[in-house]
Amino acid sequence: MGIFKKIKSLFVKKCLDEEALNAMHDALITADIAPNIASDAVKRLRAKFKPEDNTTDTEIKNALMEILRPYVEKLSQKSITNLKSESPRVILVIGVNGAGKTTTIGKIAKKWIDDGKQVVIGACDTFRAAAGEQLEVWAERAGAKLVCGKSNDPAATAYAAIETGINEETDVIILDTAGRLHNRTDLMDELNKINRVIKKLDADAPHETWLVLDAMTGQNATAQISHFNKDSNLTGLVITKMDSTSKGGFLISYAANEKNPLPIYAIGYGEKISDLREFNVDEYLKKLLDL
Repeated sequence: MGIFKKIKSLFVKKCLDEEALNAMHDALITADIAPNIASDAVKRLRAKFKPEDNTTDTEIKNALMEILRPYVEKLSQKSITNLKSESPRVILVIGVNGAGKTTTIGKIAKKWIDDGKQVVIGACDTFRAAAGEQLEVWAERAGAKLVCGKSNDPAATAYAAIETGINEETDVIILDTAGRLHNRTDLMDELNKINRVIKKLDADAPHETWLVLDAMTGQNATAQISHFNKDSNLTGLVITKMDSTSKGGFLISYAANEKNPLPIYAIGYGEKISDLREFNVDEYLKKLLDL
């Protein structure tokens, strides 16, 4: 549920009094916006609208949208299909368990294939039960070639996928990885091993490393980004499950606290293979605020 649905009844009075402002503050925090940003937004609304004014909810919504816009505009939009020309282009996809990496990889592969590219997917999640089978389903839907390793070594599978891509002159290679918490040293070491091994075939690989984040992650997302970036040199983010009750409010807090926040390559809505969009500032704010 968006911010304004939670406090909609308060605007029947056509005024923004302290009761409504307090409700606004609580709703912003519930939407995963940091308390200091919520407090600043309410302070600015208080200065702009007086309780005695005959203020419409539309005026208040538009004012809040403009208050939050500068934060969101720091999150630059990147096109998935408009990448540099290295071929094959190696994309490493990482994230915690349940973030939606496998589904996202299928959607991204479909985007590239629709753009006329050849895509190989490496099934480097050798830990989760049935991970390979799930990825195979998405690879078939997208029309991509799937490479599974002959062992349970994720790095060996990544190597095999890139070797296949090079031999077959593939345009893009996407490497799926097991879900891992950033505080699991053993799993982060495994990720570092993947990076070391694939450099034997291409010293510049991976050319992109994208962190997949669930829109419902909340304020912990900022810590995830920081820790994964330290270990894996992230180049971008993909936000999934934006059709859920949470609308990714943590992105505002993340952008506010970073001088150069990572770009967002895609937003996932729904389970269909076509449910992937580019990040758009106005669309994001409207969904967050229920405009």
